Amino acid sequence: MTSIALPACAFIMGFMAAVPVGATQLEIARRSINGYLSSALVVVAGALLSDMLYGTIALFGIASFLQDPKIVAAFEAVSAILCVALGIWAIRESRHSVGGDWPAARFLKQHHTAVVTGFALSAMNPLMIMWWLFSARVLRDCGVFRQYDTSSLVVFLLAGSLGIATYSSLLALVVYRAKTFCTERTIRRVSLACGVVLLALATYFAVKSAIAFVR
Repeated sequence: MTSIALPACAFIMGFMAAVPVGATQLEIARRSINGYLSSALVVVAGALLSDMLYGTIALFGIASFLQDPKIVAAFEAVSAILCVALGIWAIRESRHSVGGDWPAARFLKQHHTAVVTGFALSAMNPLMIMWWLFSARVLRDCGVFRQYDTSSLVVFLLAGSLGIATYSSLLALVVYRAKTFCTERTIRRVSLACGVVLLALATYFAVKSAIAFVR
């Protein structure tokens, strides 16, 4: 393998890891379709910080406390609460004019809340640690990782994070561009759909958390 293989493979795996729809992607799309591209990109930045934090935890060997099912369940419970709050905001937002000056619209514009929201939504998925470990193992088995030395792990962490952020940024840009072809009614329907999906995710996380605590 050439020296470029590790960052290239890590980037591709990171890009693919970001494809499945989750709460973070929904929040990015919601802000973009309402015309707040810069705010959506700040959500991406916040999520990136969380992903890199989990990557550091996983790759440098201090992830054992997050392997406890009860701790994961606690994260899922908090995630459910966060998704409920965002879901309600999205549904309320769907009843107002796009770009209007009302509390939810002002919330979507704010960059400081965007970075916190992005970080929090991504942080509520501690299984990201498992993804980092799994990806590193796959690349090791494929011969891309010759050894888990510090420099290789840092390259893997940075390239994987860049792949995740690239997909999320492209999602924001594509949705933002697509809004020019959408009527206000369509945009409001998208906001409503995002709210419903977020509430469904909240239910999923709440049920998983409850089952874990009961066991």
